[in-house]
Amino acid sequence: MIVLVKVKKRSEEFDKVKLKTSLKKAGAKEEHATKVADKIAGKVKEGTTTVEIWEWSIAELKPLDPKAAEAYRTYKKPKRSTS
Repeated sequence: MIVLVKVKKRSEEFDKVKLKTSLKKAGAKEEHATKVADKIAGKVKEGTTTVEIWEWSIAELKPLDPKAAEAYRTYKKPKRSTS
């Protein structure tokens, strides 16, 4: 038996605060997280994917804080339990 992994596509509003929080969790300073989140918020439009936001965020953060950018790039969200 071959098992396929399905990707659940759902839409949600862009949340600048959520992005800023995740950048700070990766180790970015408050000022850097704010600067990056503000810049990304200006780029986001209808249909922008989370992958695009992730890539833009890394590109914007890297010159400001390479360590935080690498931590953000490699971070994996914990899987939600289904119980």
